[in-house]
Amino acid sequence: MCGCEAREQQRGAAAFGIALCALLGPGIARAQAAGTTDAAPAAPIDVVVTGTRTPESIQRSTVRTDLVTRAEAERRGATNVAEALEGQLGVQVNPGAYGSLGNPSAIQIQGFDRDRVLVLEDGERVIGDVGGAIDLSSLPLADVSRVEVVAGPMSALYGASAIGGVVNILSAPPALTGASGRVRLEGRLRPGGLVQGSGAYRGDRLWAGADVALEQRAGVPLDDGTPALLAPARLQHMIGLRAGATLSPRIKLRARARWLRDDSDGVEVQSIPGLGSYVLDLPSVSDRFAVHLTEEVDLGGGSGLRLTAGRQWISQENRKDRRDSPIDELRERQGTMQSLESIATLVDGQTRTWVIGARAEMEELSQSLSRAEAVGDAIAVHEEEEVPRTRLGVGALYGQLAWRPFDELTIMPGVRGEMHLRYGAVVAPRLALAYRPTSRLSLRLAGGRGFRAPSAKELGFLFDHSFYGYRVIGNPDLGPEASWGVTGDASLTVSDEVSFRAGGFTTWISDLIDFALDPSASSGGIDAYSYKNVARARTAGVDVRATLRPVSWLSAEVGYAYLWTRDDTNQRPLSGRPPHTVMAALRAELPAELELVTRFRVVSDTFVDENLRSPGFNTLDVRLARTLWTGAQIYAGVRNALASRRDPGRTGDQRPFDGRTIYLGLIAEMPSEEP
Repeated sequence: MCGCEAREQQRGAAAFGIALCALLGPGIARAQAAGTTDAAPAAPIDVVVTGTRTPESIQRSTVRTDLVTRAEAERRGATNVAEALEGQLGVQVNPGAYGSLGNPSAIQIQGFDRDRVLVLEDGERVIGDVGGAIDLSSLPLADVSRVEVVAGPMSALYGASAIGGVVNILSAPPALTGASGRVRLEGRLRPGGLVQGSGAYRGDRLWAGADVALEQRAGVPLDDGTPALLAPARLQHMIGLRAGATLSPRIKLRARARWLRDDSDGVEVQSIPGLGSYVLDLPSVSDRFAVHLTEEVDLGGGSGLRLTAGRQWISQENRKDRRDSPIDELRERQGTMQSLESIATLVDGQTRTWVIGARAEMEELSQSLSRAEAVGDAIAVHEEEEVPRTRLGVGALYGQLAWRPFDELTIMPGVRGEMHLRYGAVVAPRLALAYRPTSRLSLRLAGGRGFRAPSAKELGFLFDHSFYGYRVIGNPDLGPEASWGVTGDASLTVSDEVSFRAGGFTTWISDLIDFALDPSASSGGIDAYSYKNVARARTAGVDVRATLRPVSWLSAEVGYAYLWTRDDTNQRPLSGRPPHTVMAALRAELPAELELVTRFRVVSDTFVDENLRSPGFNTLDVRLARTLWTGAQIYAGVRNALASRRDPGRTGDQRPFDGRTIYLGLIAEMPSEEP
């Protein structure tokens, strides 16, 4: 109904969203989707939205949600989303695990990573992955208000790729009425620098803001006497515009536009038997432009409707330039995504709240390769399509009921149905329970189905590495990966000074997409691999943490997480998943308006394959800041003070690339916001 078939493409998608909105009509409750809202500036910062698509206090949230504010991220010495989350208990953010993909900082949750964890910006899916991994280090903090992380299958609300969980990166309107601004300046060793700035104005009915960021980092040398780099030099730019308007007491509009550019320059030394060694420059340029529009209609009595439209463009260019040789390669990738979504809730008395949503999405991707090769005494340039223009369309309907039979208990069933252009329909149910017998104890349990749709690269032809003796061929007959997962946790507040939280999970996944040798397509000494739904796997784990505040000026947090994984197809653990992580953090407000923040993390050794393990490592981050005046702070710190670093001569080593990083900076807000 409502023209929801994905084959109508863009016009059909628009009709689908508009028709559903018309059907919902008056009486539908105000929808606060898992994106930003024009909430009053005084709204508490501990309100989260990602777990249920409705605003909830983090202390009373039905679905467990971890929250990292921008202020907390900066206390951790972070300049981007990857650094903000890499010390968070229960997740792993480590570019050392993805070296073959160009070192993206992807996130791993409950043992799942790459495109099995959904990354959102203001509730909208981020495109532009590298080998399935969204590089969180390419997302600066300049316009970020907070980052919310929900673990476990979330496909009932968000659809494909939410098997391991969801990361939602949220912006916000200006906090102060009138003109305001913010600047952050920072210098780093290894050499690098950061400039982030924001300017905004908020009036009675209109607000607008502009954000810019520029960050430069030197490459990490290989230290083997060659010009090779362990990690590339990077230069990142960001320009963003945000605006909102209250057209009437019942209608609000919001718009956001963002341009991100990431330039990196890697260097590699390649030895060819009989020909010697060649130095390869590996420049890469990525541009992503995103526009997101939102309309919120308040229908009275807490009722309303939220309509969103988004579009993203991604352009990536990767070169392989051999010095003193014309034998070069250029790989270009183009992608777009457009989406329409309508989300509503229906308040049914005092005990029931319905969430009803619809989404239509269309994504296109293409990838080409231009290669210069020697043909006799001449150089010939060959061009080919690695991924022919591929179109992936989906239409979805989803619903959720929050029922409180009594104040202490919330029962939340939900279900999502999606129709995909390539492989038909998928249904994902979920059930969440939250019980709060006292004001100090909370118990939560959630279970549901997750799924991941095959990507355009997996469906189409991916790449040809015949030079190295293999190539990978896409499979248009792939089906979605599917999982069932259960998560639970308990939170206990003993007193204002002491609190505890413990949680656990288990997940079963089937039809995991992996490489498989295709003998029928192998010839001439070149092995051909194809994507297939071949694997079954399981993950399980627990985490415990305690928060302590023994005195007013000192707070501490300690935690431990255990992860167990099993590749049932190959009868071994999943590769690159560290089983043990320990975390400890301390924040002290010292005399002379000084603030000391330390974070210590221990990561155990990790299974890579039957004969290989990545060594464990420890990291220590320290930051000392002093308030100059209200709203201004100077700070100095060191990340990875213990200098844990990957050994480039050790195969499978997944320790961090960067080593020790020392920094000095300044943050200033104008006008300053009184505490």
